[in-house]
Amino acid sequence: MKSKIKTIFLILIIIVLAAVYAVIDKPVSVYDASCDTSKFQAQVLEVGQIASQKFVCEEAYMDGISLKLAANAVPDKEKVLVAYEVVDDSTGKVVAKGTENLGKLRSGKFFKMKFDRVNDCKDKAYTLNFQVTKCDAGNVQIFYTPGTDKGEALVYAGTPIDGIGVMRTLTHRFDLETYIVTLCFAAYIVLFMRWLYKLFK
Repeated sequence: MKSKIKTIFLILIIIVLAAVYAVIDKPVSVYDASCDTSKFQAQVLEVGQIASQKFVCEEAYMDGISLKLAANAVPDKEKVLVAYEVVDDSTGKVVAKGTENLGKLRSGKFFKMKFDRVNDCKDKAYTLNFQVTKCDAGNVQIFYTPGTDKGEALVYAGTPIDGIGVMRTLTHRFDLETYIVTLCFAAYIVLFMRWLYKLFK
C-alpha cells in the first residue's frame, strides 16, 4: 500500500513540475522558419539607421520580441546600445519600446527584448522599428531570410530589402507541446531507472 502511495505521489510531483517547466516564452516566427540557416543574409546596421519589420501577431498578447543579431569585432557588447519600438499599424500608437545593451547576445541564439505585456494582439498588424544607438567599435548585423513570400519585406534606412527579418514574437504562457515532451522525457527516465534497478538487483 505504501509503495502505491509513493508511486502516486511521485507521479503527481512529476506532473506539477512538468507544468511549471512548460510555462515559457513561447516564440512564434514571423519569418519562414523552414528556411535553412545557411541561407540567412545579414544587413549591417549603421548607428542611427532604422530597420523596420511589419508582422501580424498570432497570439492573444505579446511579452517581447526576439531577433537574430550578430556583433562583429565588438570588444565589449555591453557598451553597444540598441533601441526598439513596436507600433500598432491600425492606430499608429507605440505599444512598446525600450533600450537594451547587447551584453546578453550569444552567437547562434536569438536576442530577446522583453517588455510590458501588450494585450488584444490576435491577428493585429504591427511594425517593429529597431536601431543601433551606440557602437564605438565593430558593427551590428541583423539577419533576414531571402524572398518575401511569407510576409512583408524588411525595410532598412527607408529602403525595402528582398527578405524578411529573422524575428519572433514572445508570449509568456503555458505551452502544451513543451508539457507533453517534458512528461514523455520524465516517463522515459523513470522507466529506464526502474529497468536498471531490476537489471542489477
